[in-house]
Amino acid sequence: MRARNAELTKERILNAAERSFSERGIDGVSLREIAASAGVQLALISYYFRTKEGLYRAVFHRRIDPISAERTSKLRSLMARKNPPPTVEEVLDALARPWVELRDKRGGLLYTRLIAREVGDPREASRGIVRDLLDPIAREFIGALEKVLPNHPKSEIHWTYHFFIGGLLLVLLKQERIERLSGRVCDLAHGEHVIEEIVGLFARALRNSQKTKKPAARASRNPRGRKGDETRNVLSARRKSAQRRADR
Repeated sequence: MRARNAELTKERILNAAERSFSERGIDGVSLREIAASAGVQLALISYYFRTKEGLYRAVFHRRIDPISAERTSKLRSLMARKNPPPTVEEVLDALARPWVELRDKRGGLLYTRLIAREVGDPREASRGIVRDLLDPIAREFIGALEKVLPNHPKSEIHWTYHFFIGGLLLVLLKQERIERLSGRVCDLAHGEHVIEEIVGLFARALRNSQKTKKPAARASRNPRGRKGDETRNVLSARRKSAQRRADR
């Protein structure tokens, strides 16, 4: 019974902290305020989490650990499949689905706001939350994209990953703006539709990227380079000047 009460108290503290941190960031709220919001004594926060940063990290661990475990398991199972081989759509789906499904869970939107705030915080690197908790799973997904798109440049894969995550977070955080601008043509109420749209968009972009890239100009077309262009411009100007004198 005592252990159960302790877990419930920790859960109340974590819920209050997640709400406060997502609204004002780690520097905008005090432990005393969190304790009051959770309805617990301030000493209990120190007892369970030691410091404010300890509480902050615990908020992230509570959300990230189960999501990362689920994503890693599904991705590794997908990448181990031989027939048929995994597709780029399936990898992107595995990347997006847990985030979209989290939105509809209790506190999910608060955590989405919190992770977006942490990623954009100039002091994020000193805390190491993104590096320690998010980077490992990010590397797994980037590696999976490289395997299903072996002919794409590595830089393009990395750009795609970051644009995909950024776009997904923006969609999940700014639902009302997207609906307002689109006249509600964009359906964000149904998670499956959101996943279908963002996965389809990025998958098509990746498949078409090689077709739309313009080949680099060959040096042999202008062996003299910039000096050759300058020479032609000077000669052209001289011809025009001579023509004007002749016309006089």
